[in-house]
Amino acid sequence: MKTVLRGRPSLDIDLAQILKAVRDHGQVVAARELGCLDAYLHVRLKRAGLTLAEVLEASNLETLLPG
Repeated sequence: MKTVLRGRPSLDIDLAQILKAVRDHGQVVAARELGCLDAYLHVRLKRAGLTLAEVLEASNLETLLPG
């Protein structure tokens, strides 16, 4: 029997793209630019161990990226 996947497919937006868009706009309205919901951005930031304040206050985005 074949399994049917349901729901919205994963967006898999790169964390670097998310951080750049949030920094450019200064808030999570960057979700419109990326074509996703603002909740998606918050979840991705939380998974990376970051907060919105940390992203906005960081002097360099490379320090926020893992590895």
